[in-house]
Amino acid sequence: MNLYSLPRDRQNLIAGGFLVAALAIAAFVVAVPVSDMVAGKQTEIRKGEAELAKWRGIAASAEIMQGASNDRVANIRATTLALPASTDAQAAASVQAIVRRILQDAGADLKSIQPLDGKRAGDLREAGVRVIAMATQRELGDTLFALDHSNPRLFVREANFQLSSGSSRLTSDVQAPVLQVRLDVYAYALPEDK
Repeated sequence: MNLYSLPRDRQNLIAGGFLVAALAIAAFVVAVPVSDMVAGKQTEIRKGEAELAKWRGIAASAEIMQGASNDRVANIRATTLALPASTDAQAAASVQAIVRRILQDAGADLKSIQPLDGKRAGDLREAGVRVIAMATQRELGDTLFALDHSNPRLFVREANFQLSSGSSRLTSDVQAPVLQVRLDVYAYALPEDK
């Protein structure tokens, strides 16, 4: 069948059909990846909003603890959320032991841990440690979850995450990239018994 032997109207109709088919294929080729990218970004946004809500809850618990230091009734509640009465060194050692156990349970590789200077928060004291660890995203998530749900209550005042120099963003390996994580973790401690 020779297309040029057909009447001009049929040639135009067939050419129009090919044009519409080519445009539909091109639109499909462009629309599917764009649609996947938009869906991926929306998922990331939902995860980010959930993380933000979690961190707001952690920040709110720190404010509750600070407010509790001035309220005697709330101090009873604080005794279940704070470290028992001890010296600053003992409180920092307790935080260090708790954080070390949480990282170990999550499977993270602890590189260093050091006590931070204690601070006063009304009648309560803050005891903290700075932790540097290597962790995958899953291990980091498990660590943050355990810190958020610990008793006594621990809170992260400062955090820094970066891709480890040995990891690369795009790998053919199935292994998850490793993050270098720095956390400043604090807990409230009850005043020393006198």
